[in-house]
Amino acid sequence: MSSPRSVRRPLRILMVVVTDYRTDARVRRQAEALVNRGDHVTVLALQVGEKPETGVVNGVRVVELPIRKYRGASAGAYLKLYGRFSWRALRWASKHRREFDLVQAHSMPETLVFCGLPQRLRGLPVLLDVHDLTSKTFEEKFASRPALLNSVRASERASMRFSTEVITANEPYAELLRGLTKTRVTSVLNCPDDAIFQPREWREWRADGEFVAGYHGLIAERQGVFQAVDAVALLRDEMPGLKLRIRGAGDDAPRLHEHIAKHDVADRVHFDDTPIAVTDLPTELGELHLGLVPHQIGPLTQDILPNKIMEYAGVGVPIVSFRNPTVARYFDEQAVVFADPADGPGLAKAITAVARDQAAARARSEHTLGLMTERMWSRQRATYFEVIDRMCGVREGADAGEDVGETAGVG
Repeated sequence: MSSPRSVRRPLRILMVVVTDYRTDARVRRQAEALVNRGDHVTVLALQVGEKPETGVVNGVRVVELPIRKYRGASAGAYLKLYGRFSWRALRWASKHRREFDLVQAHSMPETLVFCGLPQRLRGLPVLLDVHDLTSKTFEEKFASRPALLNSVRASERASMRFSTEVITANEPYAELLRGLTKTRVTSVLNCPDDAIFQPREWREWRADGEFVAGYHGLIAERQGVFQAVDAVALLRDEMPGLKLRIRGAGDDAPRLHEHIAKHDVADRVHFDDTPIAVTDLPTELGELHLGLVPHQIGPLTQDILPNKIMEYAGVGVPIVSFRNPTVARYFDEQAVVFADPADGPGLAKAITAVARDQAAARARSEHTLGLMTERMWSRQRATYFEVIDRMCGVREGADAGEDVGETAGVG
């Protein structure tokens, strides 16, 4: 028997996601990590421009399907979006059924995993990456429709049962999913890519000078951006140098513009309602004295570890955050200042506490950078690779000519 060679055939991975690939940090981290180790990745994603395009982004082939993102309050419109995208993705995957070794679906919705049916029928593995449970979002938006919520929860369980394996963004969420399925669930921490997010030099401020706080991400009521604006208004006299920079898009962007005008803080709050590419984010974070994570506790936020808190921590920006059990599990009071509750007055108190004691803020920042050593993508991607290789039947030192797909049976 010949000894195994140290070079294996590159894997061929198909990813499916109902979002703009360029602005989804988790999807990009995974796809680009696979490409950087020599694998081939194709991503089916939403159309962004005037017409769907197919192109290469940092080595990843991105195929835009002719479906645009929906933002609003209509359950029917969301279901239509998910249904139309899934149907087109399924047709695309069926047409290219022999071109991939594994299909990875990124929620929401979890039912995207069924787009891998053509590959699953061939005995190939399908991976479900649960970013957020769809039922949590629908519970927040459509709490008065129990029949719809029950259907969504049933679809989540069916999707996990269909999947070969499941991954998710943190260990508490993995524990939650293990209570819903017997399918193997692995935590791949939602963390910054340290090829992009590097510790910055400490950004000092003067007691009588400008103090810049920031928020980036989804613009929605549950994210606490309205309460952040309230805090700026409350500190108008106490902190005349306080500025707030908000960057992101979402359902509530028009309302947030109105909220800023209503509180007469347009001279203190700069709101750019366009999404920002992950690769451009560190530059913006580098200009902040403070990062805000002001989420409001609800069905969707009670278990999450927001990616933005990890990004602030990864570059060394001081943090004011809401508190839930998951955030508290990963960050203690030596790392962040918690706003309890994260309403206008609570955030104002926490912002003031940071601004008044720069030495303590710097100590927390240095402590947080230490915590992030094991939480950056350079460490977490090994867990992700382990899942991918296990599902594809790849062993260390696999033969370069080996047909990986042949070894991956239905679980």
